[in-house]
Amino acid sequence: MSQIQERGDHAFLVGITGMIGGGKSTATKILEELGAFRISADEIARKYTDPDSPIADRLVEVLGTEILGDSGKPDRKKIANLVFGNREKLEELNRLVHPLIREEFRKILKEKAGGRMVAWEVPLLFETDSYLLCDSTVCVISDPTTSLLRAAARDGISLEEAEMRAKNQLALEEKAKRADYVIRNIGNLEDLRQECVKLFAELKGRMK
Repeated sequence: MSQIQERGDHAFLVGITGMIGGGKSTATKILEELGAFRISADEIARKYTDPDSPIADRLVEVLGTEILGDSGKPDRKKIANLVFGNREKLEELNRLVHPLIREEFRKILKEKAGGRMVAWEVPLLFETDSYLLCDSTVCVISDPTTSLLRAAARDGISLEEAEMRAKNQLALEEKAKRADYVIRNIGNLEDLRQECVKLFAELKGRMK
């Protein structure tokens, strides 16, 4: 467990990434069903971009009043529309939010994970150097077109908007090249489950 001393916990941390709409959330939840402790970076991030964000004033200061909804509070959809079309604003948001996500993640890891395997879903695993905290990394690969269509339907956005969001991440091929393990989400849910079962067994073996 190479990162235990740096993180201050006893978990076996597995960072899971992939492209938008590629099935990384599903894979992470399957690993949770198999016995891993699940943490989602996106779920933590929502706390800081929702209308009652504890950093609402800083969001407006960094991104501008155009992110405010009718209630006068930050609107997550407006934030997304702004930053995914403006790389400079996206980087400013990341600089503001990612340290907070990392801090909360460490707290969850230390207080709740114990010595278990932790499946940590991080869309920007390599882009934010979060992989450096991990004992192992996984990339979920999938058909790009199918993934983009799935993301568009899930998030209520156009295919063009999904493509724009994907362009703000490393190419899938690069993520797969850098990951310790690659699992394929190219069939049905049961196929993905079997991939995850094999991965879980291999990772458990590394914990011994």
